[in-house]
Amino acid sequence: MRIFSIFFHPERKTAWLGGAEKRFLEFLKFVDRGDFGVEFLVFEPKPSFLNLRLKRTRVFSVERPWRVRSQSLLLDYLSWIIWDFKALVYSIPVFFREKPDLILSPNNTLPNLLSALLVKLLFRKPLCVVVHHFDFIYEKEISEDFSLTGFFRRYRKIGYSFSIATLKALASFLTVSFLKRAERIISVSKFSAKVPQILGIRKENVLVSGNGVDFHDISKFYRESGKKVFDGVFVGRVSLEKGIYDLVDAWRIIVSKWKRARLAIVGEGPELENLKTRIRSYGLEGKIVVFGGLPEREMYRILCKTKVFIFPSRFEGWGLAVAEALACGLPVVCYKIPALEEVFGKCKSVFFVSEFNPEALANKVLQVLQNFYVKKFCRISRAFAKNFVWDKIFAKDLAFLENF
Repeated sequence: MRIFSIFFHPERKTAWLGGAEKRFLEFLKFVDRGDFGVEFLVFEPKPSFLNLRLKRTRVFSVERPWRVRSQSLLLDYLSWIIWDFKALVYSIPVFFREKPDLILSPNNTLPNLLSALLVKLLFRKPLCVVVHHFDFIYEKEISEDFSLTGFFRRYRKIGYSFSIATLKALASFLTVSFLKRAERIISVSKFSAKVPQILGIRKENVLVSGNGVDFHDISKFYRESGKKVFDGVFVGRVSLEKGIYDLVDAWRIIVSKWKRARLAIVGEGPELENLKTRIRSYGLEGKIVVFGGLPEREMYRILCKTKVFIFPSRFEGWGLAVAEALACGLPVVCYKIPALEEVFGKCKSVFFVSEFNPEALANKVLQVLQNFYVKKFCRISRAFAKNFVWDKIFAKDLAFLENF
């Protein structure tokens, strides 16, 4: 079986290597390790994420139309869409020559889904989309509001400007509309799977799969962790929907009560410079250390040297960062949103905050820190993380694709 994918990923300035990107890279490595009779043809932007020397994956790198140097999301979006059409043109001779059996979109974001849909319409091949998340905070929103104005209101509520909220709402609205054209869906959670089912995709054509963690690799860093250096840590995209300013406001409250408290922030994104400005304006230099994007090994080292993982994200489809923190032996404090509650609700070292505000977040973090037992939390967290095994997840995915 030959699978064609257009794997769009933003530059690291815009979005750090996220859960969707990690999942696709791990899937390609899984296919490469086995004897499944599967070959991937993958188009992606430069610089490449796929310099992995995989025997069963052929990579076609396509230059971006320009390098966006500003913080303009409009220029980013325009660049992404132009790249989509450029990748489509470059893929035509490859598609005619190689004759793939199906198209796999590794993410349901607009740049990935648009290019996959264009290829599907041009070559009349079946399309499967890996659905990670939609920007819904509450479960009731899924059945109530797929409208442009509904998405707009949600983006405005978490702090986006009118123009950016409009752009993001249009992108989300189009994503939902395009998803209807897919033959099959692989969803990482039951929560995310509800959207395609409401859109009319038959239940038997939707696989609820999941995510995994590299538990064995993470354990190397866990064993060498030693003394805890930070009290709290956040890992993820530095953006409004990840609750990054709630995090800083909460840490300001924590520092007022716990003078020596130190927070590490690992990740990149559109709010990185604004975040640093906020930290300086609060006088929290030294209390909050912003590392930016780091290689995975450095990220795991910081996680393993921290007491509590804090994750105030509003939109999640599964929560890979939470699973990795658990594998590092950390307790987790996060907002109570459907996907995180579905995946981690039974873990006794994951503490949910019902109110979406910094004070409630700070109080819960302080409660965990004041009752902090390293060995107990490590045992509970790591035992729960062992449930998330990539090979088991991908075996289901591959069987689902082979039965197209």
